[in-house]
Amino acid sequence: MRTKIRGICCVAVILCFIMGPCIGFYQYCSMAARASCISAQGQIAKNLESTLNLLKVISEEPWMLPEDIPYQEKAERLDHYNEIWGYQMIRTVDTYGGVYRADHEEAVSNLNSREYIQNLWVTNEPQITDVFLAGADGKTLNYTVAVAVAGDAGNNGAVFAAIYDSEVRRALSVQPMHTILLGKKQQCMSGNDESLLGVTLESRLEGKKIFGEKLESVLLRVKNDDSGTIWFLDGFVPTCYAFRNVGLDSGWTILTSASYVDAAGELMPVIIISVTGILLSFAYFYIGNAPIRKYRGIPFK
Repeated sequence: MRTKIRGICCVAVILCFIMGPCIGFYQYCSMAARASCISAQGQIAKNLESTLNLLKVISEEPWMLPEDIPYQEKAERLDHYNEIWGYQMIRTVDTYGGVYRADHEEAVSNLNSREYIQNLWVTNEPQITDVFLAGADGKTLNYTVAVAVAGDAGNNGAVFAAIYDSEVRRALSVQPMHTILLGKKQQCMSGNDESLLGVTLESRLEGKKIFGEKLESVLLRVKNDDSGTIWFLDGFVPTCYAFRNVGLDSGWTILTSASYVDAAGELMPVIIISVTGILLSFAYFYIGNAPIRKYRGIPFK
């Protein structure tokens, strides 16, 4: 009877030493992923909001109206704003979609074929694009924020700012957990791992064991909810994704990951204590039974 009680106690102690780290790992991954997600979302949203506010102020300037001053002169004034704020560029767009620079009297390009410009003409609502290749070399990743001049793009044109992807990537890279930015189609637009660029959340989770829901439900949650978590097995490693929508009608989402492998590095003292506790429990049970084994003539194995 004493042996059974000792065995039950030993099993209970071992379970405690096993469950303790498991609960700790779960809590660490959830909290770490969420904390990085909130931090990154706050920085990205703040930068976007600052850009929108600046463009709205510029768009209300009387000299931005078509009949006020030539577009070349408008472009020259916008260059002064850009020198202060450090964007890739700030440009004015006429009612035909023409883009102007200070060193050209005529439009240097036309944006009428761009989806965000077409939406701006129709809705007069600020537009925030996903990342795309631009620049003279066609290899520079950037984002565009566009605002209607005086609230009426069709009659007054627009003003836009191009944001370097490096600025976005900087806000993501300072997070302690791996953090990326998803676009309107839930594709990776920015992050430290270039191999993930363009990879969708769907393809990243496809074929993996997701806890508590199906893939379709996960994708709908990320699209419609302000924030949340996703638990799944990445190979054999439990992993937590935390997501948080950037807002401002951007269609952007911050996604942060933390796995049990990440937690192991941070919770190593807990692991050592648990392993030691399990070994001591086995030793206690084995040594405690030694007199009984000897008395009964049971050899040690």
